[in-house]
Order: sequence, then structure tokens, then C-alpha cells
Amino acid sequence: MAAAVNVEKFYERLNKIHAHFVKHRESTWNGASCISIDKGAADDENRYLKSTVIHHYLFGYELPDTVLLLTKDGQCIVLAAKRKCEFLEPAVGQAPDNGSVTSLKLLTRNKADENAENIEEMLKAARGESNGKDVKIGVIMKEFKSNDEAKEGSNISGWESKLKDSSSKTEIVDVTGGISVVMAVKDKEELDLLKKSSVLSNKVLKHGFVPRIEEIIDNSTKVTHEKLASEIEEIIEDPSKIKLNVPKEAVDSCYFPIIQSGGDYDFKVSAQSNEENVKFDVITVSLGARYQMYCSNLVRTFLVDAPKQVTKMYDTLLGVHEACLKAMVPGKPLKYVYAAAVKYLRDEGKDNLVSSLPKTLGFGVGIDFRDTNLLLNTKNTVTFRPGMVFSLAVSFAGLKLSDNVKASLNSKSAIKDLSKYGLMLADMVAITDDGADVMTKFGKAVTDVSYTINEDDDGEESDDNDKKLAKKLAREEEAQPTGGRRSGRLAASASSGAQDSEGAAERERKQVDLMARKNEERLRELARSQKRKGGDDKTQKAEELDAYKNTKSLPDNVLPNQVKVDMANQCVILPIAGNPVPFHISTIKNVVLPDPDSAAYLRINFYTAGMAVGKDCPLNTAKLVQKYAPYATFIREMTFRSLDSHSLTTAFRQISELRKRAKMKELQVQEEANLVKQDKLIRTKNERVPRLADLTMRPVFAGRKTQGNLEAHTNGLRFISTRGEIVDVMYTNIKHAIFQPCESEIMVLVHFHLRNPIMVGKKKQQDIQFFTEVVDASQAVDAGRRSMYDPDEMDDEQRERQLRKRLNEAFKEFCRKVESVARKNGYSFEFDIPYRDLGFTGNPHKEMVSIQPTLNCLCNLTETPFFVVDLSGVDHVHFERVTFMSKAFDIVLINKDFTKQPWRVDMVPNEDKDSIQEWLTDMEISYTEGPMNLNWKQIMSTVEGDDRFYMDTEEDEVTPKEAGWEFLRMFGKDDDQGDDSEEESGYSEDGGQEESSGEEEEEENFDYDDESESDYNADEDLEEQGMDWDDMEREAAADDRRKKRDGEEVPDARPVKRKRRR
Repeated sequence: MAAAVNVEKFYERLNKIHAHFVKHRESTWNGASCISIDKGAADDENRYLKSTVIHHYLFGYELPDTVLLLTKDGQCIVLAAKRKCEFLEPAVGQAPDNGSVTSLKLLTRNKADENAENIEEMLKAARGESNGKDVKIGVIMKEFKSNDEAKEGSNISGWESKLKDSSSKTEIVDVTGGISVVMAVKDKEELDLLKKSSVLSNKVLKHGFVPRIEEIIDNSTKVTHEKLASEIEEIIEDPSKIKLNVPKEAVDSCYFPIIQSGGDYDFKVSAQSNEENVKFDVITVSLGARYQMYCSNLVRTFLVDAPKQVTKMYDTLLGVHEACLKAMVPGKPLKYVYAAAVKYLRDEGKDNLVSSLPKTLGFGVGIDFRDTNLLLNTKNTVTFRPGMVFSLAVSFAGLKLSDNVKASLNSKSAIKDLSKYGLMLADMVAITDDGADVMTKFGKAVTDVSYTINEDDDGEESDDNDKKLAKKLAREEEAQPTGGRRSGRLAASASSGAQDSEGAAERERKQVDLMARKNEERLRELARSQKRKGGDDKTQKAEELDAYKNTKSLPDNVLPNQVKVDMANQCVILPIAGNPVPFHISTIKNVVLPDPDSAAYLRINFYTAGMAVGKDCPLNTAKLVQKYAPYATFIREMTFRSLDSHSLTTAFRQISELRKRAKMKELQVQEEANLVKQDKLIRTKNERVPRLADLTMRPVFAGRKTQGNLEAHTNGLRFISTRGEIVDVMYTNIKHAIFQPCESEIMVLVHFHLRNPIMVGKKKQQDIQFFTEVVDASQAVDAGRRSMYDPDEMDDEQRERQLRKRLNEAFKEFCRKVESVARKNGYSFEFDIPYRDLGFTGNPHKEMVSIQPTLNCLCNLTETPFFVVDLSGVDHVHFERVTFMSKAFDIVLINKDFTKQPWRVDMVPNEDKDSIQEWLTDMEISYTEGPMNLNWKQIMSTVEGDDRFYMDTEEDEVTPKEAGWEFLRMFGKDDDQGDDSEEESGYSEDGGQEESSGEEEEEENFDYDDESESDYNADEDLEEQGMDWDDMEREAAADDRRKKRDGEEVPDARPVKRKRRR
């Protein structure tokens, strides 16, 4: 291990445990003569195992498969693997003279005798001066009794087996309680870490959850509890999302946040956020951040449209919380807290609420999130001591909401649907000499957690006054902004509904002409591309599988009745009637090894005809199956049985590994299939090379941060990393070069969108980026800057502004030099700069980002994965979910290559629609808009197979149809013309004749239907159409005129119901 144990901290904490053990051995430690802390294998599922907690407490790291023995005479013996012993080596012989621990001895694992000698030495030290009597060895009983199969073959397996052996004369006792009591009192460093962990939880709730839940309530957004909890967990694990400068590797979530509403409340630690939508009634949120392994817990209840009964109950809960805090004083037992809560309720005359209290009102917190030996219940006799830290959690569950109260609520209030509800509060509390100190400072008063979005029914009389007041406040805010936060429901801007109708009409006229012109251009482009193709496309034929040329090529060690895997030739040799038969690995669909019973079974499934081969089937195998399907016989499945499970288990593992290798090889071939061979870089030797130093490249090599220098040479750019990795980008392969200076972002960058992808590591990439973060140095949470009002921050901000300016100038100068070098050597390209004033927010890759257009692209370059859309490849843009009710819409950018799915940008705010459409019109890109989301996979499949898609007639070249993307318009382009024709038919002379003739025809049809006793009901049909007889007659007359004008024959009878295409 590169790291080493902190010797001073190790002995300080080990002496603390040993001193308490010696002093209270007969009581708290159950009379143990020594302590054995046995740490098994690393278990990510159980992060709070007591042995894991102790390792982090003593060593600062988890050392799996390690035994630590601490005797009453001060010997500490550690049995571990060689590398772990090297980690602890600096502590050997460094025991302080003033401590009770006298020595540290390391025993390295001995595989030769399976640790027999080491175990005997440890037993000898444990017995000490017992004179042959049974010796009591204290262990963590819960882990000692855990699954022995998981420990098999480890260091602790032999040790614990020896302790369980009656011949060893040992008695096992539980010392978990003693360990909890010692670790309950935190030192100064631990208290500081717990405080920072509590502050982090507080910040996440204040700047993460509260703004999000307010946004959800204001916009009436439907979000599930689980989805909202996932967003909060992401903030905990990446505090930079709320602008906290905390290293991501130092933080973690103690548990998945618990968000509950809608009457379903569970206040246990094991509760889960369900998949129901958040209801705007009583919302509880429980979250916990972990900073440098130290945990915190914070719970709040938010009340929406809460009646007085609920707020009064919440005030009672606050009173219980305060009573518990007053009871948490040094010298008092832990059970005194529960007694104080019950006493408060009885003194307030609310004995009925005692049954609503939970069984425990909190627990001890530290590295262990919930120490079960430090529960605040009715029985715990452990006393409070300064330095202890608890999570005080008070709650009322199963509270009923009376019908009388619900009747007075506004009909729109979600709380009206509740029959039962619950309330909960939890804070981090440190015990000091003066009493309890709350470390989570988020407000708990009713005014801090209440929201009103629907007034009570008795408040309707004042609605007009409220509206006037809201408008007045809105006007004042516009005249003199205060910077305060206003609810979108209370004070919407009066100007938000105003639209520039003349500009929209002008854009629409331009778009109609633009779409017609684009349709003609696309027709010419498709004709040219078809001519270039010339029908030369050739379907690649299936390649026959040939693993062995003859039977002599089979491996020599193949047995008649054994499943053999030949990794070299990618074959599985299966015994059929005693004969070895090879099957290529690409023919195997999957392999299954059921749990063995009296015998082991291995089932192998093959790709066969007559059933779907699936998307995981190799392309060549799929072609072979299709080729031989008409006349070949296929083996679908083979099952092998063996009394020796080892051979089939080995075969199963090897087949699985071989399938994985074959799959990866096929993916690699597909990745490299359409790569274009790049020119060789010509390095500039006789003049100074433009260079940018200390850059970070994205994407990275093999998951590691890639830093290095970028140089501009004769025919391309070369990036050389600090590890010697090289990436060459040729000038001829650069389609778009973008320089994005740092203004509101945290980085300044240059980005290259390539014509043909290149390999970076083992992946094909079409976008390469080089950037520098605009930060002077990473500042940890424990750095000197603690207050946002610290005057030194002004100097820091000034330095950051200067750094931004220097980096922007350096990158700009580099871009200018690269353009100069390229022109000098006969290449031509320029760096684009994004237009910030045309930018908007949207969600292209499951995350809201800022999207900005450049001269040739629409892009987001600061977040990964990159979003870069080449505007020259965009055929059309469609706006989805454009309605008066929605506050956001989606943008779909349709690719000219119909085989590819469109690009999407979701959740774009409505206020950006006009500016985006204006920009698209200026860029001569056609657009349409509609009220719903469309199935683009199906649309693109249909469009791809339509040869006349951009033509305005059907195949008969007479019947008109919408050309290109006109069918996406919300309203048909001929609606106005239809109205004009109807008006003409109502006032012209010919129109009158047509009306009368049409009326006679309708009457004839109607009489005919009556005579034939048909079930047809004309009145019902007209009701469905929404037209009266006059409307139908005018429409029929107009249709007859059109047919006569076009030379069509007018039929004798006109159907009553006809469809208009819009």
C-alpha cells in the first residue's frame, strides 16, 4: 500500500479503547480477558459493520481479512496479509510511554501451515496468566456468528474456527457495547468532521431540496418521490451542483433520501421513497450526508395548505423536540430523553399523542450511522457525556385529519384528500458541558416550512384585493428590483403574455417560402446522391466458420465425455455419443449452470432458425442462420449432467469468458469499421511551435484524467499527455473548431468537431476538447475560508477575474496562431465563438444545460457528453408540446440522413421560443410546431421509405399532398383558402345553383336510405361533424366546382360525411 497509518492517531485511539477496557472489563466488556476484532472481506452492501467502523476509527482505512487482538496487559497483535502489515509497519515499536498499550506485533499470513503457528501465538498471548483456565475472548458477536462460508480460506476463518473449538479452552463474549461506549465520545477532530457533515446536509436541504420543491409546487410538476430523492442524492454526492467547493471523493450519501407525501408515511430508518408522485400536502424529507466517513442526519416536514389542526400539531412536535433537547445533558441516562418527551405531552394534556411517538427518539452517530447500543429509548442506561453526538428524531405517526377540518379547505388543496398524516423532525445534536448543541441549523418554525398555494373557501371575498395587491407588487418589483424571491403563482409578470404578433406573422410567411425552397433543394440533393451511388451497394456475404481444418487439429487432451473449451480457437468441444464435436463460440446463445443438487447440470442454448436470434447475436452468425434456415437442421439446446460439479463449473466459467471476449472483439471491429485512415502528422522543426500548456483533454484515456500540452504543427495539432499518450488531430479532419472563453463557466476551452471519428484509447470519438479550469487552487471544506462575509473573499474574487482574463487571452492568442499556421500551410479553418445572447437552457442528455449556437453549430461544450449539432446536417426543426398550458417545450432537430434518429433538446422554457424561431429563420432552417410528442422512430422509418417525400403530389403526379415536413404544421397551409372558397360559394350565382343541386342530391340520398330501412342516422353523423345542413351544402358546392375545374367527373350522389385533410 502506498498509504501508511497515522501512527499518532492510531495509538491515541487504541489507548482510549484499552484504557476503558481495563477499567470497565467486568461490567461493560462482559469480563473479557482480551478483545478480538475480526474484519472479514470488504462488503459494500453493509458499510456500517462494527468492524469496518473500528478500522476507519483506528487506521483511517478498511483492512479486509484482518484480525486485531488486544490483551488486557497491553499487547496488540495483528494478523494480516503482507501488504497490510507493510501499511502498519511504521507503528511497530512506536507505542507511547504514557499509554496502556505496550507493544504492536504484526503476524504475516502463512499459507504453508494455514496460519497454525500464528494462531497458536495469538492464543498464547490471549491466555496470558490464566493458568490453564478457560479464557474469555471478546468479539463482535453479530459478525462472529455470520455466514462462515463467506469467511472460508481467510485469515479470520482459521482464527474463529480455533476459538469455536472446545479444545482451545476459550469462552466467547460480546464486547460490541463496550466498543460503542468508547467510540461514542468523539475527540476534537471527530467533532469537527461531524459538524462539517451536518453543515453539508443543511446546505443540501436549503439550497438543493427547498428550491426544487418550491419549483415543483409553483409549476404543479409531476415528480415521483423516488425521482426527487435521486436528484437530492446526486447533489449530496456532487455538492458543486449547489456551488459548494467540496471534493467529491470526500462526500457520500449515508442512505438514499426518503421523501414521503400523500398520506403514506413510514418514519423508520429503513423506509424507502416510493414511485408515487409528490402530493402537495404534508411532505417529509429525510437525508444524510457523509463527510470523510462521518455521518449526519436531517429530517424536516413541509406543510402545504395546512389547516390549523395540522399546524397546531406541528407546534406540539416542536415542543417535544425542545423538551428532548433540554433533557440531553451530561450525567443523565439516555432513557431520560424519552421520559422528557412523554412528560411534556402529559403536562400539555395530550396523553393521546404518547402512542403516536416512535419506539426510539434517535441514536448515536459517528462513523457508524446508527449505533444500536446508543438508542434514545425507554431502557438505555448509558449516560450522556460531553463529546457524544446524536441524531434526535421526534415524530408523530398515524395522526387523523377530521372531516370538519377538511370541509373548510379549498377544494383544490391536495391535503383535503388525506385521512391520516405524519410529522417528523430530526437534528444532529452534540453534547457539551452546557447541554445540547444543535449542529443542523435549518429552521423548524411553522413559518419556515409552510406554503400556501390555495386559500381557504372562506377567503374568496378577498380574491380581488389579493389580485390587485399582487399586480401592484409586480409593478414595484419591475420598477425597483429588490432581488427577493417571488412565487410564480402569486406574482406573474404582466408582460409575460405579450407577444410580438407582427414578427410572428412575418416569420411564418418567410417559413412558408423557405420550406418550399428547401424541398426543391433536397430533391436535387437526393437525385445527385442516388446518381453517385449508382446501385453499387453490395450486401456482405456470410463468412463460414472454420475453427479446425480436420480432426487432427483438435486439442490432444480432449476426453470422450468431457466439455472442453479451446480458448485459442474460440471453440467449445462437446461430447456427443462419446465423440468430441466442436462448436464455434459465436453459435452459442447463452449458457446456464443451475444450482447443483445431487448432480451438476450445464445447459447450452444455440442460435437457431425459426426464432428471434436477438440483438446480441453476432452479425455473421445471424447471416449464417438465415442462409441455412431453409434446408439445415439446427441444434437448439444441449444439456450435460455430471456428478463432479467442478468440471462443469469450470466449463461454464470458461464459456462465459470466451463469449465475453468474442463480443468485445466484435464490438471493436464494429468501432473501427468506418474509421478513415489519418494522414501522418508533419512536425514543425525550424520555427517556434504554438503551444498551450497544462490542458485537460476530454474524452479521457481509460477513465483517467488526461493532462498535457497542445501543439500546432504543419498539418495538424498534437496533444501529448503527461503519461506520454499522443492524440493527433489533422487540419483536414476538423469540421468545426470552437473557442469558448470563460465568462460564467468554470473553464475556458477549445473544441474540435471532426469530419471522421478517431480512436482515443479504445473508443471512437468525433469530438475532442481541451480545456483549463478557472480555479486558483482547490479549497477543501476545512480551509481558512469559512464565512461568506469574509473580507478576504473579495481578494479571491479579484484574483479569479484576473485569472479568467489571462486564460481567455492566452487561448484566444493560441487560436489566432493556429489559424495562421493552417493558412500558411494551405489549410483553411476558423474558430467559432458561441453566441451567448442567443443561448437557452434545455435537456439534451438527461441534464439541464446551457445550449448556445455558433455560426455552424448548436452546442453545449461544458458538460459531458458533449452536445454538438452540425447545422448543415439539419433538415428541419420541429417544436413539440407547444401549448398555452405548458411552460416548456421540446425541440427536435431532424437529420438529413433519415437512417439516424433526430437530435432532441427537452424542457426549453417558453420565453425562449420566439428568439429560437427568429434565429432559425435567419439561418434559413425551416421549422414547424405542434402540441404533442411524436413517435420519431416510426416517422423516420416511414419517411426513409418514401421516394416522393419532398414532392407535392402522389405517385399519379396529380393528387396533391403535403411536401416534405409540411404535414407537421399545427394548421394546414390551405385553411385560409378553404374559408375563401366557402365565402365565394355563398354569394356567387353559380354557387347558388350548386347549392340547390347539392341539396337535391342530399335529399335523394336521405330518402333512399329511409326506403332501404338502413341503420344510418344522419342526425348523429352531423353531430359528430359539428356542421349544419347549410355548411355541408356550401362545402359540397365548393368541392363540385373544384372537380369541374380539374376535369374530374362529378358523381351523382355525394356522401354525407367527408374528411378534410389538414
